[in-house]
Amino acid sequence: MQKSIIIILLLIFNLTYGQEKIDQTESLISEFEAELNEKNITDFFVVKRITYGSTYIVDLNDPNSCNTNGIYFTMYAFWKDGKDSYVKKFDNCGRFNSLKLADSKPIELYKKNYEKIKSEKVKSYQLTSDSLGKDGLVYKSISSRTHQPMRYFWFYTESTEFTNYFDTYDLTTEKDKPNLNYKTNNKLKLVKLNAICEVIIDEFNNKNMFNRIE
Repeated sequence: MQKSIIIILLLIFNLTYGQEKIDQTESLISEFEAELNEKNITDFFVVKRITYGSTYIVDLNDPNSCNTNGIYFTMYAFWKDGKDSYVKKFDNCGRFNSLKLADSKPIELYKKNYEKIKSEKVKSYQLTSDSLGKDGLVYKSISSRTHQPMRYFWFYTESTEFTNYFDTYDLTTEKDKPNLNYKTNNKLKLVKLNAICEVIIDEFNNKNMFNRIE
């Protein structure tokens, strides 16, 4: 009897753990890509925003609230349809409405610089210059912090698909421990694209303009 109870508890644990690990990111992007392709739109990108360790509070009175499994995330797709540009929000629980943008800066910056964005990498928060050790290896002192906001990108063109990402901590610097990569990181086209998107996303969210549709 005791053995049966243990087996049942293990099954429940595995089922619960598996549910908590469900991540709809890829399926949401794939479905959205198919919808855009039906309109002959092939150029778009998606940015996923995660702050690990943060607590998401479910508000049962808010129709836009999300009873999420695992780590809560939001995603924003940017694309252009004809002369107009749009952004659409997603999260663990589904989709929100699409909003028209005042201009086409995000998608135009991406289309103009996608080769650079594809190859660029945000470097770590580096405290000391590279030094060559006696063993022939290159050494450097790196600073890091846990639970910092992350930015993950998916990029699509008619013939190319690629991803990129960075830790927002690596874009910062401090007076008493300056980040040697601070200036070069913030000059990257990927980071400039993210900065433009951040302004748009924060403005729409602050005005509560995103509303859940499913």
